[in-house]
Amino acid sequence: MALVFFWRSGSDALMLDGLYTAVMAGASVIAGRISRTALQPRSRAYPFGASGQEPLYVLFRTLVLLGIIAFAMVSATGKIVTYLQGGSIAPVRLAGLEWYFSSMVLLNLWLWRVFVRSWRSSGRNSDMLRGMALTARFDALISACTGMALLGSPLLLATPLAPLAPIADALLVLVLSGALLGEPIVILKGAMAEAAGSSQSIAAATQNNCANAIAPMLAQQECALIELAMIRLGRTVTAVAYVEPGNAMTAGQIDALRLAVEKELVRTLDGPVLCEVIPTAVHPYAEAST
Repeated sequence: MALVFFWRSGSDALMLDGLYTAVMAGASVIAGRISRTALQPRSRAYPFGASGQEPLYVLFRTLVLLGIIAFAMVSATGKIVTYLQGGSIAPVRLAGLEWYFSSMVLLNLWLWRVFVRSWRSSGRNSDMLRGMALTARFDALISACTGMALLGSPLLLATPLAPLAPIADALLVLVLSGALLGEPIVILKGAMAEAAGSSQSIAAATQNNCANAIAPMLAQQECALIELAMIRLGRTVTAVAYVEPGNAMTAGQIDALRLAVEKELVRTLDGPVLCEVIPTAVHPYAEAST
């Protein structure tokens, strides 16, 4: 529908809005498959689970969106430069666009409800679903604002801003691009941190809460918590607790301790956790700090 109305109207703002919406709609199909894959248990193929596919998907989707925005900005800037140099700009044909923008707003609001419902049913621990919900709601707002601005552009002819009327569409594209840039950049930074295995994928406050939650349990087993290393991959958190036992412990006791720590972390984070407990007398980052 976006391509049909873009061909009829010649509006670059419509092209940007349509492509952005199309990427979101198409990505939802891929997201569904990745979401089901991420819930599969650990296997030889994916010894730590398949949650790593989620940040890769987010990276790909975000890069596509940034590419669309960059293309739209270059195209709009070219039209403005052509107009300032005295060139002619084809007028935008507005007939029928009110139906397109109304449909886009309704469709995006429907997508927003679908993603919010899926996010809640998943235990509110999938950043992928939450991000899709926020983007769908934001895209509904963008479609509504684009429609009002584009359909209201003829009103400029009766104002001192009449010289801007021929490039109103290009100016609107630049405004939309600026409004759309912030969210993909933030999401890209988060996805890169997850894909790289960075500790920044977990908020410092969250890590402190988890350490405080398991410390009393470890103390009851006469184990001191040396370090709790945590990273997030998609909806799954991988945690490694480095502990120093006060007394000798059997392998069975270490296994029981690991299960207890994992259960407490799942309760604290309200999401899936892969946990390991490593007995040691040396801080895991001791060599890096010397």
